Amino acid sequence: MAEKLDKLEQKKKELEAEIEQIQHELDQNVDGVRSEVSRSFSPDRLIGKYPLPALGASVLLGFLLGHEGRRSREGGRSGSSGRGISDALLDELRRLATKKAIRFAGDYLEELLEDKALGGMEGASDSEEE
Repeated sequence: MAEKLDKLEQKKKELEAEIEQIQHELDQNVDGVRSEVSRSFSPDRLIGKYPLPALGASVLLGFLLGHEGRRSREGGRSGSSGRGISDALLDELRRLATKKAIRFAGDYLEELLEDKALGGMEGASDSEEE
């Protein structure tokens, strides 16, 4: 009877170890998926992959924020300090978004021009060699 209890105890320990191993592997897989998803949906990667739609979205967002800001200023202020802070925050966000969009567009155009210049130079050197 003691032998059966020892075997059951041993089997129980083996199963617990296996469960811990499975849980550890599952945690690693979840962490891997989480990091891959966050990397795939990072703003830098999305903007790099879809530059023109990102530029269009930022221009549209800037227009909508700017239009909303004008409408609230035309309607007059209620004099509450909370309203002034939110307007200042929106103005700053608008300014930062505009700077970022302009910088991104400039960088993107610079890359296109460099690629085109390098492509033109390669084509010219190829024709000179013939």
